[in-house]
Amino acid sequence: MTVELAYDGSTQVALDGVLVAVSASLAVTAPDGSVLESPAVTVPNTATTTTSGTTATTLELAAVTGISPGDALLVESDGVRYACEAATVDTVSKLVELVTGLPVVPDSGSPVSKVELTANVAAPGAANVGTNWRLVWTYSDGTTTHKVAIGAAVVRQCWTQVVSAADVRSIVHELGATRADQWCAQVAVEVDNELRAAIEATGRRPWAFLSAAAFRGAGLAGIRYVLSQQGLAWGGQIYEAQRTLRFAFDDKLSGVVNALAYDSDDDGKIDDDEAKGWLGAIQAVR
Repeated sequence: MTVELAYDGSTQVALDGVLVAVSASLAVTAPDGSVLESPAVTVPNTATTTTSGTTATTLELAAVTGISPGDALLVESDGVRYACEAATVDTVSKLVELVTGLPVVPDSGSPVSKVELTANVAAPGAANVGTNWRLVWTYSDGTTTHKVAIGAAVVRQCWTQVVSAADVRSIVHELGATRADQWCAQVAVEVDNELRAAIEATGRRPWAFLSAAAFRGAGLAGIRYVLSQQGLAWGGQIYEAQRTLRFAFDDKLSGVVNALAYDSDDDGKIDDDEAKGWLGAIQAVR
């Protein structure tokens, strides 16, 4: 997913590492390959170990200081690294419930570390508004080095997430089920990513719409579709429900994309031609 960098203010960016970094750097690279900025990267130093009460879905830790719901964690057991995400953190019993369980039960004494790298990118300025930028992360655990390049765009207004964990929780409850808050938050992010990807597939850029609020109906339809993929839907025919909900999501999305004003030239205003309706696009494969 393209990272959006606000042209007129600093933007915090993050990367979930695949190893426990001891050093890291970031280069903000322009479309022509030049480096606009190399901001300082914050490397997490929160590390602990599992204790005897650990299961595949809940980590019992020696300490939970510095760990919060939503944190990306790396558990290493028998020489294998497992990426996971904290759903809830009990500071009294020192239990961390995971959003998705691990495939094995980690050994007692297995290292557990936070792995999210963060940095603040300064305002690039209006002259740099546009696509094809890159965030080039380089990080190392002292033995192995990883380099990751992620697509970015300098934008006039950032996309605002359309649906929230509360929206997901409400629909889950409507379907007669319950789920943890962090699970609902993860579904909300998944729906938002699905929505942005669907918009980009039309040839348009999500952040160039002057308001994301108009996509709320499509976002709510997207929640129902994603939940159906998790087996949560009305009726006994889950595959038929998935098909129906997918069409409902597509219909809601296309209705908004075809009607909403779109700043195609990224100049921060809607010109006369941009205010006209969009006929759509047809993709052909030969």
